[in-house]
Amino acid sequence: MSHPPLAAARETAAVEWDLVRDTVRWSPEAYQVLARDPRLGPLTLDQFPSYLVPQDRPLLCRMVTEALVHGRPLDGVVRVHRPEQPDAAVHCTGRPRLGPDGQVVALKMVLSPVG
Repeated sequence: MSHPPLAAARETAAVEWDLVRDTVRWSPEAYQVLARDPRLGPLTLDQFPSYLVPQDRPLLCRMVTEALVHGRPLDGVVRVHRPEQPDAAVHCTGRPRLGPDGQVVALKMVLSPVG
């Protein structure tokens, strides 16, 4: 399957994992950045690291843990394994959304191609 150029997804590739409702929302551009067929649906937060090169999975896990446990923003570059295409560097930024009690209820991330 052919995917549009990554430049088209530069600033709008958003993903959100709602931890309370156990739902996932991806913008169409997120599928482009990850070279994932939209018919397959979005990845859960647990599945997301499987799309990265193995060496970058610990970094993503640390960033997500810091966001979910400590409420800190996340910011880092990881490499996405893209089937039938070269691996792509992706800048992941985001922050947790807190509920009224201060607990994390969702994690929103923006994926921006590097380069």
